[in-house]
Amino acid sequence: MLRNVFVLMIIAVGTWYAFQGPFYALLFYLWNAYFRPESWVWSPIIGSLNLSFYIGVYLCAITLLSMQQFVFNSRVLLLALFFLQTLLSTWLSQYPDASWFYWWDFAKALLITYLIVVLVTDIKRYRLALIVICLSLGFEAAKQGWVVFVLTPGASNHNENPFLGDNNGVALGMMMLVPMVIALAQTAMKRWEKNGFGFVAIGVFLRGISTYSRGGFLCGAIVAFFYLLRSPRRLMAIISLVVIGSILIPAMPQEFWDRMKTITASDEERDGSAAGRIWFWQVGKIMMDARPLTGVGFMAYRDAYDDYDPSHGTLGFGSFRQSHSAWFGIGGEMGYPGLFLLIALLIQGMYTGFKIRRFTKGRPQYAELRAYGNALETSLYAYCVGGTFLNAQYSEMVWHFIGLSIALHGILLRATADEKLTEPAKADPFRVRVQTA
Repeated sequence: MLRNVFVLMIIAVGTWYAFQGPFYALLFYLWNAYFRPESWVWSPIIGSLNLSFYIGVYLCAITLLSMQQFVFNSRVLLLALFFLQTLLSTWLSQYPDASWFYWWDFAKALLITYLIVVLVTDIKRYRLALIVICLSLGFEAAKQGWVVFVLTPGASNHNENPFLGDNNGVALGMMMLVPMVIALAQTAMKRWEKNGFGFVAIGVFLRGISTYSRGGFLCGAIVAFFYLLRSPRRLMAIISLVVIGSILIPAMPQEFWDRMKTITASDEERDGSAAGRIWFWQVGKIMMDARPLTGVGFMAYRDAYDDYDPSHGTLGFGSFRQSHSAWFGIGGEMGYPGLFLLIALLIQGMYTGFKIRRFTKGRPQYAELRAYGNALETSLYAYCVGGTFLNAQYSEMVWHFIGLSIALHGILLRATADEKLTEPAKADPFRVRVQTA
């Protein structure tokens, strides 16, 4: 009952704010997408409201009616080309029923990605969007992370998340979220806010580690490395990592470390799960080579697996399997163009982080922009590592983050333009020579 009341109050507040403009409607949509209130409450009341559909329709309508200035640039062009490639691979799919079914949902996710680009136009809006995403997804995750660690240190948590999926998807999502929460802590103006986001960041990290996902473990190592590398207070970052490591490492049981050791296992020592992944990647490569331009069809790897499995099931890996890799998954389903476009979109996000560091060097007034650029870059690196072992090529979260990267690049361009306007005019040497003559 209390959960229903809590969620209904948020819905009421979100509805009121949504009427204030399209950006607030976007925030309302992001809260619903990441929090998934219909799965959090214990009654069917919230689910019957069909919030995702109605908020999405309203968001699109109010954005159009508000005469919002739409964005088109080279980064948006990549996004548009990827959309067209999904449509082409669906249209020419060998398994059209499955492809069309999943394509409609992904098309909605890409639309929200573009609306993020259009509506998140300044650093204040960027921070608000991050707060909504981080607290909506991190609220329950941080709670579970801390509770499990305090009550049963080192225990595994294989609870699924309605937004992220199984333990591997949860691990990837948590490790992508951690840098964003850390950035919010770094840019907080009040002590309680800084400490609050720090508490959430550690809880989310614990939630990711407790999944016992090997891919999640590697993502966590990447996040820790870049946190240390990019931190403006390097000594404090080292102390934080040492303290967390000295508490966390002894708490994890031998079962956890035995599982992590299989990451570097030889061919003879590799367990069935790891061996299966490598085989599924090989099948994905066969699909890519057989249909290089369109793949077997959007989200059709599972349906196509038995037809492209050269062993015909004799290796014992089963049938109707998934790719277990974003790269081989998207290549097998959308061909080489789909793979190259995904890589290009991820690279542009990472390059934005580099450009922000170069621009903000010696400009402390842009410290907040620098923090968000570093966080987003780290999240995308974590995705690249985790996505290697998980068919997360169509994860709604990563596409929202790609939208945030394009939006952040737009904010950088506006900041660069403002800097140029405030620079003193440089003397024209030609004019000086004319005057002195």
